[in-house]
Amino acid sequence: MPRDLFPDRQSQEPSLTESPEAKTPRPNALQDQDQLPSNAFTIVRDESDDREQRLSNTLRRSDEKNKLHPYVQLLSISDLEACVALENATFPEHERCSRDKFVYRLTTCPTLSLGLFSSTTTIPTPATQAAFDAARAPDSSTPSHRAVLLGHVIGTLTDAPAVTDASMNIPESFHSHSDHQPNASHPPLSATGAEIVGHRPLGRTLAIHSVCILPTHQNLGLGKTLLKAYMQRIESSGIADRIALLAHPELVGWYVGKFGFEERGESKATFGGGGWREMVYEVRDPGPGN
Repeated sequence: MPRDLFPDRQSQEPSLTESPEAKTPRPNALQDQDQLPSNAFTIVRDESDDREQRLSNTLRRSDEKNKLHPYVQLLSISDLEACVALENATFPEHERCSRDKFVYRLTTCPTLSLGLFSSTTTIPTPATQAAFDAARAPDSSTPSHRAVLLGHVIGTLTDAPAVTDASMNIPESFHSHSDHQPNASHPPLSATGAEIVGHRPLGRTLAIHSVCILPTHQNLGLGKTLLKAYMQRIESSGIADRIALLAHPELVGWYVGKFGFEERGESKATFGGGGWREMVYEVRDPGPGN
């Protein structure tokens, strides 16, 4: 499913301003100090306190992130339950990627799906229990650690220049025909002129359908780390000329400023009720795969 990242607070902290009930007088207003009542006073804000607080918050988030020991790794069908649990914990039902779509994407084009994991001994809470239950089996060298999926990016290739409803759907042949061949070469349009649905192995647009971070671990910069790692892999592989996704209007500026996406107007995609903005990142230096 198309979905937005959850931006870290560091880039969205509001600038502090003076209270409207206690404005600091301007120089010309101080000329008539003798006319002020005896109990009048002026509030002078210490800018250094604001900077120290912001720095403290940044360091705290960085410390929390480092304790997770996050790392990225390609996903496979063995991560199905973890992806489903993460998606269900993060999004409202009408915006979730379905189990069937996960099965299709993790078997048809798993190299286009990337997970962000944490090797941890943390005791799960009710909010994280589902993610922990679906964690990868512990490594034999560190049996006390569990590889918990904290975030994922799920994508497919499409012939269209942006994310479309067809690119987000599953071909009927995936379930109804045993001879489904996901990597077969087909023309971009069907005999009726309609766009062929699903993954298009020769397509030059990488369509991102789902990007999410476990709610309990948001606002730590993990989403930014994950998406940047994903985009770098796509660029270096040369597998696509552009990367496309759908965004809610309030996050357009974040995608533009942090990742270099361009807004191409309102998307025609109706998934999740529509109302998405079409975002596209043109790959500037395609890797050897091109």
